[in-house]
Amino acid sequence: MITSVVAIALCACAVALTGVLLSVARQPRIPLAEPLLIYPVTQHVPGACAPGTPGITGPEPSCYQVAEGLVVRTVSAVDVEPLPDGTYGISLHLVGADRSAFANLTRARSGGQLALVVNGQVVTAPRVDAPVTGGRILVTGQFSQANADKLAYDLTGK
Repeated sequence: MITSVVAIALCACAVALTGVLLSVARQPRIPLAEPLLIYPVTQHVPGACAPGTPGITGPEPSCYQVAEGLVVRTVSAVDVEPLPDGTYGISLHLVGADRSAFANLTRARSGGQLALVVNGQVVTAPRVDAPVTGGRILVTGQFSQANADKLAYDLTGK
């Protein structure tokens, strides 16, 4: 009797695992034009980074001191979506190990800031409101649709 229950439980686990693996394998993978680097910001100072100073210059201009982060090369979707307040947000859907790595990063940096960097330039530096565990990065700000479209292109090359 116990052997039968264990065998049935093992079969159920195998079926569930197969379903998860198939759904992950079916996720579309959209390669980004350039890697998207996601760094935790350790310090943010107004003005461009002084020559010889470690940091990445942002668009404001600002100098961002960053810690080790995550390199994203593919996503499953990039969307510009309308938000309830009439502005637009950019949604990036992570795949594979990037999902869990981003969840760990946002758990550690909740309330902090992340720098999203492409080609050595900070494209945007959103605040992390809460841990992001579902693999979906939603960048919001008072973006018009045109600004959100440009930001999505700057982040992904798509």
